Amino acid sequence: MPSRNVVTWNAMVKGHVKCGQGQKALELFQQMQQQGVRPNSVTFVGILKACANVAVIEEGRCVHQQIIQSGLESDVFVGSSLVDMYAKCGSIEDAGNVLKERPSRDVVSWTAMICGHVQCREGQKALELFQQMQQDGMRPNSVTFVGALNAYASVLALEEGRCVHQQIIRHGLESDVFVESSLVDMYAKCRSLEDAWSVFNKMPARNVVTWTAMILGHVQCGQGQKALGLFQEMKQEGVDPNSVTFARVLNACATVLALEEGRCVHQEVIQSGLELDVFVGSSLVDMYAKCGSMDNAWRVFNKMPFRNVVTWSTILGGCAMHGHGKEALKYFEQM
Repeated sequence: MPSRNVVTWNAMVKGHVKCGQGQKALELFQQMQQQGVRPNSVTFVGILKACANVAVIEEGRCVHQQIIQSGLESDVFVGSSLVDMYAKCGSIEDAGNVLKERPSRDVVSWTAMICGHVQCREGQKALELFQQMQQDGMRPNSVTFVGALNAYASVLALEEGRCVHQQIIRHGLESDVFVESSLVDMYAKCRSLEDAWSVFNKMPARNVVTWTAMILGHVQCGQGQKALGLFQEMKQEGVDPNSVTFARVLNACATVLALEEGRCVHQEVIQSGLELDVFVGSSLVDMYAKCGSMDNAWRVFNKMPFRNVVTWSTILGGCAMHGHGKEALKYFEQM
């Protein structure tokens, strides 16, 4: 193609963002400007999403400066994308500053702020924003409700969560699969399994998020065997587990000391290509250690290319639990 206009570049940037290739989208943005093509509002929206996806706040700040220089900061879509980018990159202060400077705040901007606070583990602040947005006359959408439900789940606010459930019904959004999954998750995390089952049983279709929420809820309520039964039902319905599902099922195996079931899940993890996932690997180490199979715990641990503080704590705890003082010291020195 001899020459490319801004529309062509925008399509390429958007395509890479959609495919989860944020870094490549940022490279294209640089190439586009080197070739003298001036970005427009659509370009900036796409590139801010790329910055958010790969959490590169410094690049995002540079793009923000370009937006100001281009006179596009007041564009409703660009402004919302700026709030979203800062929130997803963990800079709630910057996101809040952009939101305050906007002459009008749309539901996307409010939702980005709510979800940003949830991601930063500031559930109470997210709920305050949820109340404030409605006081300002802004109607929540399905994504807003998902963010609010996640916030209620994080602070275990069951009664307030029930009130939001009623709002969701009034807004006609109860049948939205993402809202339904978040309702199940909120009720399960608040340990109200009866409410979780009530929503779960009404769902015409259940995705992996919904099933995983139900499994986790039963693990948290000390019903590991029931959680394992749900895992089997999920697979019978043709829903493939993801890394979070496997981690929760391994937690269930650990709570009921179901070593053989844990070994079977381990085989499924290998077949799914998720054995090297740090979250799954840590759960495997934990399951084997709690079930008394330290040889397997050590084997999984030693194969892991990446280990976080949970992984190290788990292997050390397992060694201490089973009287392997020498190994505990060895791992402590490695850590």
